[in-house]
Amino acid sequence: MYECIDRLNVELQARTKPLKNILDMFECIQAKFLVSEHNNEEDLTLSIKKLTSFYDEISHDELIMEIQRLKRHLKAAGINLEVVKNWTALDILTFITEWEFTETLPMLSLTLRLFFPICVSVASCERSFSKLKLIKNYLQPTMGQSRLSDLAILYIESEFVKSIDFDNVIDKFASLKVRNGTF
Repeated sequence: MYECIDRLNVELQARTKPLKNILDMFECIQAKFLVSEHNNEEDLTLSIKKLTSFYDEISHDELIMEIQRLKRHLKAAGINLEVVKNWTALDILTFITEWEFTETLPMLSLTLRLFFPICVSVASCERSFSKLKLIKNYLQPTMGQSRLSDLAILYIESEFVKSIDFDNVIDKFASLKVRNGTF
């Protein structure tokens, strides 16, 4: 039993450590950090440097100015900063787009848009590989490697596969070339 718990603990740590690193890199756009009164310019600068060292398209100076501008926009909109501390990054982006601040906060909008697909892509890759492992364990004794690979591709591209009209594909295939010759 302890082996199972230990294995689970190791797997959870292995999966959460990269996500924690991503959250640390994007710390400067988290609501608690953005509106906190305790953070000084040095903390903000260090947090943004982590991000700009990885993403060249993000300007350090512009992002600092836009974070200050966001605080002013929040105050002007009459939103309590204590409420904002509980917001998610999506809530911040929603505020920016609903109040049409995307042109006055382009670097912050870009940073938020860079942040969102990372976690989703990590989760979908994890799910795809876990499904592939299930398929391999269940079907490997009964089918060849090429069929397993084809099934894995179908699963990974499942959204595309769901949109295919199979009756139409079968009709096209049947009408393309019918061979009635003898061999």
